[in-house]
Amino acid sequence: MNTHIRTRLLVPVAALLAAAMLLLSPTALAAPAHRYIVRAPAVMGVYYPEAPETLLKTLQDLYAAADAPDIAEPMVGCIASPAPYGLAGSVTAQAFKNLKPGQYDRVIILTAAHMADIENCSVEAVDAFVTPLGPVPLDEDAMRQILFSPLFTARSLSYRKVDKHPQVHEYEYGVEALLPYLQERLHEFKLVPIVVGRLNDAGGKFNPAAVEAIARVLRPIVNERTLVVASSSFTHFGNDFSNRPFNDNIIANIEHLDRQAFDCVMALDMKCFAKYLDATHNVIDGRHPIEILMKLMPPQTRARILAYEVSASKTGDLNRSMSFAAFTFHDPKRPPLEGRPDKVRPLPLRPVASAQNVEATPSGPQPEASAEPQPKPAEEAANAPAKNAVKAAVPSAKAPAEKKKRNPYGNP
Repeated sequence: MNTHIRTRLLVPVAALLAAAMLLLSPTALAAPAHRYIVRAPAVMGVYYPEAPETLLKTLQDLYAAADAPDIAEPMVGCIASPAPYGLAGSVTAQAFKNLKPGQYDRVIILTAAHMADIENCSVEAVDAFVTPLGPVPLDEDAMRQILFSPLFTARSLSYRKVDKHPQVHEYEYGVEALLPYLQERLHEFKLVPIVVGRLNDAGGKFNPAAVEAIARVLRPIVNERTLVVASSSFTHFGNDFSNRPFNDNIIANIEHLDRQAFDCVMALDMKCFAKYLDATHNVIDGRHPIEILMKLMPPQTRARILAYEVSASKTGDLNRSMSFAAFTFHDPKRPPLEGRPDKVRPLPLRPVASAQNVEATPSGPQPEASAEPQPKPAEEAANAPAKNAVKAAVPSAKAPAEKKKRNPYGNP
């Protein structure tokens, strides 16, 4: 075949290929738009008020009463309790008191897996969390980066109970309960929500190397405008938590247990913390989030404890108690970190549907009703006696995962 004939045949073939590529291109195929998936609130109306205006006023009052000192050194991390606002809010607000609008671009929240039994770390396969104060988008770039590690897995949400799909994130409160505190202060930020499960070796014992490995994965996404938050309370005392090492001088003994833990945290000494837990067998729900936070802090970090309270002192219930503490961690080698109020928008207060009204995924215009138990009204939750709040809203830290899944609110 001569050159002239080959050229005449190749021209129409090339034209057909070009046309096919054009037709198959994303712009030509009118592919369906990305479905925006949000994580619906699970403990709204139980841990914090449901009405946006009531929630905002509750937070403003908590911050107005907080007396945390304004420290020039930038805060690089903190420990705050996710317990119900009527119980722990006055302590938790101390940790976030001095945050300013636009001060941080990214917030990493590490929480224990309260609602399911998992290994290593898990994140939600969603675009955003929503609270009555508005949406909090996930940091897609940071999430994509950490998910390259086998220590992290992404799980889609399924509000319909399926045996092969453990509900890890659907009713987990450790991240959600802290978001309104951060929204009221920062207004806008991107979120990296991490649920931390068991970090054990093949023999079932705690593996410190796992903490090191997780911190190594997270360290590249921790920059000067990243805040690391460990969501945790401290001593969980009582039969409900399988932790009753004494029956006399209960409050004094709980305070003694907590002080030993605080010494290790203030020193940023993970080995000390692990040794203390091995010796006392104390139940601290956010043990692993606290250990990961300590590993992520710069060596020159200065730790401060701003507030502390034992719930039994407040409720009078000596059979079930939790301890709340607010820690902040500051880097003296960094310059002060100013807020940027001009770069953030006001909070879009609006009512949102709770997870109990979502059956498949928390997105779509008309979520269907679910058979899950309904939360208390917001006003009842906000004003409930502290004694009832501890019993009704805080799941037992050592309860089997299956029991916790059946009732996400931990009611008796």
